[in-house]
Amino acid sequence: MKYSVTMSSFKEIFEPLTDALPVLKRLNYDAVEFIGEDQSSRDLNNFTEILVAHDLKVSGVTGMWGNVSSKAGTRRLLSLDGSMVENAKRYVTRCIELCGQLGGQQFNVCLFADPGTTMLDFSHRVLSQRQKLKLVEKSIPLLRSLANYAKDYGVLLLLEPLNRYATPYCCTAADALRICNTVDQPSFGILLDTFHMNIEEDSFSRAIELAGVLLFHMHFADNNRKMPGSAHLDFTSVLKALHNIKYQRYISFEPNLERRSYYNSLKEGIAYIKGIDSTISTG
Repeated sequence: MKYSVTMSSFKEIFEPLTDALPVLKRLNYDAVEFIGEDQSSRDLNNFTEILVAHDLKVSGVTGMWGNVSSKAGTRRLLSLDGSMVENAKRYVTRCIELCGQLGGQQFNVCLFADPGTTMLDFSHRVLSQRQKLKLVEKSIPLLRSLANYAKDYGVLLLLEPLNRYATPYCCTAADALRICNTVDQPSFGILLDTFHMNIEEDSFSRAIELAGVLLFHMHFADNNRKMPGSAHLDFTSVLKALHNIKYQRYISFEPNLERRSYYNSLKEGIAYIKGIDSTISTG
């Protein structure tokens, strides 16, 4: 396995974010997942130089969707407002270009809709499957077009299922697989996140094995959104399933970190996962 961490996890800890890079190298991370927000050419050049100096790669770019920032709330791929969809389209194309420029492998999209008009379905009983599919179907041509755009940059466009408290339109590996099969592009695949999986999936292993060859990236966080090993998620079953499908791509940690404890959290979390992986590999 190769190990990465999302730069967005350091927004409240480091300014500039590049100060996190020597720390991550010291802790034996292989790569970072760049934050999908506007960056000046000067900032990008500085970031790239520091990456090279510390022999770190870029695993990909993290899509900023939903309520993570004021800008993120202006872009929704499933919106009934055409300007929202257009904002999302422009954002995805910019992030694909950024990912290609940095040598990253993937960028993730999430299917957010208008909360006032489509109702968040916290119980999965408000919206019928037919209603959900009808709205998602409208996004298929755009997703197909964006996947083709990503292919030109050597980037994978990945669909990330989120839990029901974020969006009811793509919550499980089965939802994502259905959409991927409809988009039907080799540059379009799936990203699974253990935090969201814990809420929505019946089984970590079945979800991973269902995604199979279309699973191109993983986000790891425990059920409390901290580093693995800090709560009760069964990462042994997750890693066993990844071995079963012969997954060889990045595992990217996406934790909430605190200034006072981030170093030990990052150190202990990656050691915990590497320990499980080693046991599985040698068992």
